[in-house]
Amino acid sequence: MYAHQVRTAIQRLDNHIACHVHFIGVITQAALDGPEDIDPRGRLALVVADADGRNLRQLTRTREDESSPTWSPDGRTICVATRMDGRRVLATVSVDGGPLRRLPITGVSNPSEPDWSPDGKWIAFTSLTLSGFSICLMPAQGGTVRVLAAGEDPVWAPNSRVLLCTQGPDGAKRLYLLDVPTKHRKDLGRILESNSQPSWCRW
Repeated sequence: MYAHQVRTAIQRLDNHIACHVHFIGVITQAALDGPEDIDPRGRLALVVADADGRNLRQLTRTREDESSPTWSPDGRTICVATRMDGRRVLATVSVDGGPLRRLPITGVSNPSEPDWSPDGKWIAFTSLTLSGFSICLMPAQGGTVRVLAAGEDPVWAPNSRVLLCTQGPDGAKRLYLLDVPTKHRKDLGRILESNSQPSWCRW
């Protein structure tokens, strides 16, 4: 497992995600368009490239920020957090390009930080409500959502059963493991001052 350490980190993990032949990430529109087209908002676009950084291709061209990209296990589709019609949504796009497809979500609002399960069946994500952040689960094609526990930053274990999550105030976040079928939780404690954006080792 990897846990982002707030005090010493210099970049977000979800901006650079390696996956076999390609990597995905988000990059400012200004960097893609060049200085003559700089967007004062610095909005983020979804890009894909070869693992060595070559053949960079822009997949989204919207007026909104795309963030937290996650691969489908077959490497053909990417799920991202974005906005449509003024609302936070999760959407998918083919790695070959094309329009964003909004995933239907029933039961919660303000989804973010999606993570696709290794078996391809589920997408875990964070939802923000008035009471705070919650870990949520839905079928990969969208649908009715199960709220699993309080927390954020969910990432799947290789067995597609356990999620590694974080919870706590900024500057004092802790890691915990969540068994999805039983909702049993095992706290891992705080490694350093604060831990966020965890990831499982894939090799």
